Amino acid sequence: MTRARIIHVLHRMGAGGTELALRRVVAGLDPDRFEHVICTVAPIPENELQGDVRLVSLERNGKKTGSLVADLSRLFACEKPDIVHSRNWGAIEAVIAARLTRIPRIIHSEHGRDIHTMNGDPWRRRAFRRFCYSLAHEVFAVSRELREHYTRQLGLAPAKMNVIANGVDTGRFHPDAAARHRLRGQIGAGENEIVLGTVGRLDPVKDHATLLLAAEQVISAGMALQVVIVGDGPGRASLEAAIQHSSALRGRVTLAGESARPEDWLNSFDVFVLPSLSEGMSNTVLEAMATELPSVVTSVGANPDLVDDNKNGFLVQPRDFRSLAERILQLAADPALRSAFGKHARQKVETEFSLPRMLENYSRLYALRPARRPVAGAAMGRA
Repeated sequence: MTRARIIHVLHRMGAGGTELALRRVVAGLDPDRFEHVICTVAPIPENELQGDVRLVSLERNGKKTGSLVADLSRLFACEKPDIVHSRNWGAIEAVIAARLTRIPRIIHSEHGRDIHTMNGDPWRRRAFRRFCYSLAHEVFAVSRELREHYTRQLGLAPAKMNVIANGVDTGRFHPDAAARHRLRGQIGAGENEIVLGTVGRLDPVKDHATLLLAAEQVISAGMALQVVIVGDGPGRASLEAAIQHSSALRGRVTLAGESARPEDWLNSFDVFVLPSLSEGMSNTVLEAMATELPSVVTSVGANPDLVDDNKNGFLVQPRDFRSLAERILQLAADPALRSAFGKHARQKVETEFSLPRMLENYSRLYALRPARRPVAGAAMGRA
C-alpha cells in the first residue's frame, strides 16, 4: 500500500492546543497509510527535534514574516506531498503555495482566534482569508462556534465549513488516586483544602488575572484554598507580581511551569477553572473532564459545547471574577456536587470527544479523493 504523504503547516510548534491536537493526529493515525511532515514558519524549538516525525522550518522570526508563498512552493515542489494541511492564519499562505504547485488535496483548518482580532478581522485579512478558502478543497473548524464566527465574517453558508472536534486520550487522562496524593503532598495541600487549578499557556488571552481575583474573593470568604497554575509563557512575570502584591494570595498560589505530565497535576485539583477571553476547542477542558473534574469556564468558543451548565460544570461570562468566585465557592462547599459533575464530565468525553473518534474523523478526511474543484470555492461563488 502506498502511503499518503501529508505536510502539516503551522506557524510554530509549542505548548498550545493546535500543536497538541496535531501531535495526537500524527501519533494516532495508521503509519501504514499516512506519512507526516511538519513544517513550521518559525524556528523549531530544540526539544521538538527529538521525535520520530520529520520537521522542517522556514526559519522566519518575528511577527512580520513577509510572504511565505515562494518558500512554501519550493518545499512542496521538492517534497511532492499528496496532501497539504495548513492550520490557522499564520500558515494560510500554504494554501496558495499548494495550488501553485498542483498539490492533489489542500486542506485548511481553524483552531482558534487571535486575542487582537477576537471580535473580527480587518477587511484585508477577511478578503485574503476568503480568497484562500476558495482555493482549498476542504476547510474546517474545531468547533461550531468557530465555524459560525468565520462563515459569518466571510459571508459563507455554515454548511460549507465542516467541524472536526478535538479528542482526548481517556486512557491517559483519568482519575488517579496515587498521583493525587503525590502532587498534593508536593504543594503541601491538606486533606480539607480545596485545590483550584488550571492548565495552559500564560498568555493574556487565558486571563489568569481574573482567576487570581476570583481566588482572592474565595479566600476572603473563609475558604481554605490553594491555587495551581500549570504552564508557562509571557504572562508569568505579571502573575508573579500580582501574587506578591496580594496578602490573600501570597503563599497560596503555585506557578508550576510547563509539565510533561499534566494528567498528574489535574488529579491534584478539586475544581478546574478556565477563564479565557477566547478559545477554539480547549484540550485542557477535555482533559479535566476526562479526569472527572468539575469545571468553571467562560462561555467562549467551544466551551458551551463541552461544559453543560449546572450538569458537569458551570459557565460564566469573561472577566466576571465575582461570578467565577461564586461558582468556585459553590463547588468547594459541596463534595457531592463536585463528584456528580465530575462523573457527568467523564461520561460526556467518553461519548462525544474520545481520541479514537477524532482520529477516525481525520483518517476519513485524509483518505478522501480530491474534489474536482475546491468545496469552499463553490461556496465563494454563491456568497
